[in-house]
Amino acid sequence: MYRVLIVDDEPIIRKGISAFIDWEKEGVTVEDQYANGAEALAALKKRSYDILITDIKMPLTNGIELMKQALELYPWLKVILISNYSEFEYVKEGLKLGAVDYLLKLTLKKEDLLAVLRRCISMLEEERKKDSELNYYQQGAIYLERKSVEQKIKRLIVQEDTSPSSTDLALPWLENSYACVYLMLDKAEEWKENHGYLYMQYIFEEWQKLFYEKTEEGAALIVEESCMFLILPDHDREAERVILGWKQALKKQWGISMSAGLVTEQGIGSILNGFANSRSACEKRFFKGLGGVYYMNSSETYEKKSLMDKKEQHNWTPFFEMIRNGDPISSAIDYALDYWNDESLYPEDVQQEASSLLTGAYSLHAESESLLPEQHNLLYRAETLEQMVSILISQLEEIRNPFMPKLSDKGYDEELIKKALDYITARYTENLTLQSVADVVHLSKSYFSLYFKKHTNRNFVDHLIELRIREAKRLLTENESRIYDVATAAGFKDVKYFSKVFKKITGLTPLEYREKHKAVRLSID
Repeated sequence: MYRVLIVDDEPIIRKGISAFIDWEKEGVTVEDQYANGAEALAALKKRSYDILITDIKMPLTNGIELMKQALELYPWLKVILISNYSEFEYVKEGLKLGAVDYLLKLTLKKEDLLAVLRRCISMLEEERKKDSELNYYQQGAIYLERKSVEQKIKRLIVQEDTSPSSTDLALPWLENSYACVYLMLDKAEEWKENHGYLYMQYIFEEWQKLFYEKTEEGAALIVEESCMFLILPDHDREAERVILGWKQALKKQWGISMSAGLVTEQGIGSILNGFANSRSACEKRFFKGLGGVYYMNSSETYEKKSLMDKKEQHNWTPFFEMIRNGDPISSAIDYALDYWNDESLYPEDVQQEASSLLTGAYSLHAESESLLPEQHNLLYRAETLEQMVSILISQLEEIRNPFMPKLSDKGYDEELIKKALDYITARYTENLTLQSVADVVHLSKSYFSLYFKKHTNRNFVDHLIELRIREAKRLLTENESRIYDVATAAGFKDVKYFSKVFKKITGLTPLEYREKHKAVRLSID
């Protein structure tokens, strides 16, 4: 049976994970549990484990450091990270080091944990099978030597040792110009969903074997479940031709698209830099699209890092004002794209900003509690800016529903005022009056007026007008109806009064507003 070690500083999480699964039925046993990384590491030094389930942020020794040292002791160890969204940078580092997957504490479900556990077991069984069934080619001295080089390079990247001794990687071609190539499988989530994790693992191993069969020198590392890192000599820019041929072969034979980041380096000590820069180059696919070969030099990397402060200084107030005022989502998105399209940020920074904007937009509305972690996760999984913006638009469109103000009092009266607000929201385009709403909640007109103001911090009429203006904005930008028809459909009986109120609130006449936002919508489309 496989041995499992659980590490988390929260007793309720440790107990919850232990109780989730019938471990014996799955062919595993939970032999130990610890509250911090230091205790777990001490246990690991005394005996081996097969699967490590660990929190990321813990006292004494955090989960990332525990993972690094555990993998040095037991390279076959499979690691499952559990974290919060605030720990996203740590999660990325953990996945880079080889964690099988990560799960969110707030949404941890039995089926999710069980799926990842079974994936770990499958990987362990597959590795054991391969260990016992090495074929003739794998036993060849040349192949074993190249696999040894691969492992040394992998350790160099994981340990971030920037000054390896020449005896570690005594290869002449590394002292000359060589290419570092980072490959990312395009539409990886779709591939995994359609074919399964094991098949994706299988094809990457086949590509790795093919690389060693077709190239006399070089190394191929599977660094993540959908990524590879290649190092090969770059004689007369031959590496670029090899990579283009490689991509074409994958497209033809497997129907697979890969994006590639390519940089050239020289000297053993530059491998780590080559890994980081080729990965950054490949991430250009987020802005430029999938399937390309992208390049980066050291000056680009420096410039991009030096612009990180710009993110903190950017003013997002106009974005939230457009959302709050019910302007077309396209206007808010256009404002965001003006900033994001200059590519001065890393993709993960853009995704994090998009997630923050979504949270902020929802916080303006009463339905902010309905924002789920899965909605953030969709943004983080987007492979391109276009895809991420499409997801963001879809989620922000929900806020285009009639505005419901936050209540200042969550006590006994909340149900009553919510009933009134729901009634107004459903009928605001009709001939709605203060009296008619007061009748619904069985209060006098004068008392309901004071009651409404107390709980929403606004007058009844102001709230009603805001709902109608928001509806008018939607109609103006989504169809070509006459201004009179827009006013009527939004609940205004007098078109002159509508035009006057509309300009006072928006600063534009209805026609000016339509023309302005029509141009924005066309630019987005």
